Amino acid sequence: MELDHLFFLTTPDTPELARLAELGLQPTYRRVHVGQGTANVCFCFENAFLEVLWVTSVVEAESPSVARMQLAGRSQWRDRPSCRFGIAWRPAGVVTDAPPTTWACRPPYLPAGSAIDVATDSDDLRQPLMFTFPGSTAPREWPESRRGALQSAAGWSRLDLQTIWLPRSVPPSDTLRRLAAANGAGFGISASDQYAMDVALVDASGERTVLRLG
Repeated sequence: MELDHLFFLTTPDTPELARLAELGLQPTYRRVHVGQGTANVCFCFENAFLEVLWVTSVVEAESPSVARMQLAGRSQWRDRPSCRFGIAWRPAGVVTDAPPTTWACRPPYLPAGSAIDVATDSDDLRQPLMFTFPGSTAPREWPESRRGALQSAAGWSRLDLQTIWLPRSVPPSDTLRRLAAANGAGFGISASDQYAMDVALVDASGERTVLRLG
């Protein structure tokens, strides 16, 4: 498994967008997820992308096709014990172990026959939302019309998840431990007083700038 993208739920006017702009990041694209009740802005790097996500309609987010992802509940992280972070992976190399147990989510905006495979461990709101898009590829492999200039204009090459922080009362799930141990998506899991995610922006020389999303 390797990192495909990271997301965090917030609001469209979040100050975190200003923090990303201060680092020179430019939005690659924006999207409204019709029928899922969410919208986003995405920042694409060569290997993966960072998605800033927010709920636009609780009614849509709680509709039968997507309700199990609990996006509405996750968006209330300030008021209830829930994790607002998401980790998406894609298969990499030869698979020797059984993949994580998943269920097929089919939101209305996806083409017929397509699905997001969501880890059943994510049924626990205290765990990150973990999922995979079969057939997904790194942004550097996308058509130029879709990927644009990535974040190279600001000097950034890669996006890595350095550490995911869970409250001390929340043990990491099996899927989260497996993601952390994967060669292409390796990251640390640490305990803290609250949820946080340390994201590393890596430049062409390998220098890392760590951004904490809390």
